[in-house]
Amino acid sequence: MSPSKPIRFGPPPSVSEGQWFRTHDALYAADVHRFRGRGISGTSREGVDSIVASGGYVGDEDLGDVIVYTAQGGDPDEGGHLTADQELTGVNAGMLINYREGLPIRYVRGLGIRRGKATEGYRYRGLYLIEGYWSVRTDRGHLMWQFRLAKAAAGERWDADDAGDAVVDEALTPLEQASARYVSTQRRVRNTAEVRAIKSLYGNVCQMCRIPVVVGMNGARYSEGAHIHALGRPHGGRDIRSNILCLCPNCHVLFDNGARLITDDFKVVDVLGREVLGDLYVEPEHQIDPACVYQHRSRWADRSEGISGMG
Repeated sequence: MSPSKPIRFGPPPSVSEGQWFRTHDALYAADVHRFRGRGISGTSREGVDSIVASGGYVGDEDLGDVIVYTAQGGDPDEGGHLTADQELTGVNAGMLINYREGLPIRYVRGLGIRRGKATEGYRYRGLYLIEGYWSVRTDRGHLMWQFRLAKAAAGERWDADDAGDAVVDEALTPLEQASARYVSTQRRVRNTAEVRAIKSLYGNVCQMCRIPVVVGMNGARYSEGAHIHALGRPHGGRDIRSNILCLCPNCHVLFDNGARLITDDFKVVDVLGREVLGDLYVEPEHQIDPACVYQHRSRWADRSEGISGMG
């Protein structure tokens, strides 16, 4: 296998979206993909800069502007079914760097896939951002990690030297730094009428930590609407009040990353420490759908076992 080129985020030079390439060698020569014969380019420390998808997993979905991409590993059989658990290590850990820091991925789709091989060449589809990730148990009982990739905005600038360069105070803790980068470069805020109604109901005070984030001299507070059952494919959650929480940015990041889960009786659990932090504060007129809470836990199969009844 030929050695890789240095990692580089952003569009390939002199290549247009939709351009067709005959082989992996052609992708390599055009600086679209840094490896010959390998489907994903990246490291656990730097992130992932390109993916060549060849339909190797049954859980993959290509919806055009949205892609459900299954992590590497798990020894898939010829039908694309996992035969072992997947782990968030290696390039899979690199995907989390892209998610937290807003780094783009060059996405290439193999054409005419037969037995995991592209028989009709490859097409460069452009830059994608990772909007979310989750884990599930397959029908055969194996842990599978998946990522939701969304097409980056047209015309957005991605210089190699400043991709994901949100200004972050180095005096912050690693978690605070990750939260700051996530909010400033990655979060696509949904501020619908339903979200605004929930935020107003709680006076912009977080339902988990109950600590107001004051951002104005007049006492103005900032909060975010968190959808419990995630919107969009493949989750299919609805933008309704029973599926929305009012959270501060830190708790929102922890919730979206599965570091905090909610039990059936609305206890907030720090999953990493396996500790019940307290009750989720819920106003009487806010009827949270327990099915949404269950669905959120089910997206974190690696850590949610035994959580439903804690407290």
